[in-house]
Amino acid sequence: MSKHNIKSLGDAIKEFIHENRLEEKIYEVKINEDWRKIMGHNVAVLTQNISLKNGRLTVMLKSSVLRNELQMSKQKVITIINSYLGQGIVRDIIFK
Repeated sequence: MSKHNIKSLGDAIKEFIHENRLEEKIYEVKINEDWRKIMGHNVAVLTQNISLKNGRLTVMLKSSVLRNELQMSKQKVITIINSYLGQGIVRDIIFK
C-alpha cells in the first residue's frame, strides 16, 4: 500500500458517512438524544416523536397549546437547534 492511500481512521469514517449519506440520520439521533437539553424538560415531556428529513424537522407533540406556542417561535427554535448542533442542518420545522 502506498502512502497516498493511507487515511486516518477519522477521515475514513467521515468519508464513509458522507458517501452513504448518513449525516442527516446522525443529526436526527443527536437531536432525539439531546432534545431535553436543547428545549428543556417541559417541552421534552410533551414531545412524542422527532424526525429529520431533507432539512425538515418534524416534531410530534402531545399538547396543542405547546404546538401553537412553538409554531409562533419557529425561527427561534430553528436557531437554537442549529446553534446546539453547530451546523445549519434544520431549515424548517413542522409541529404536529
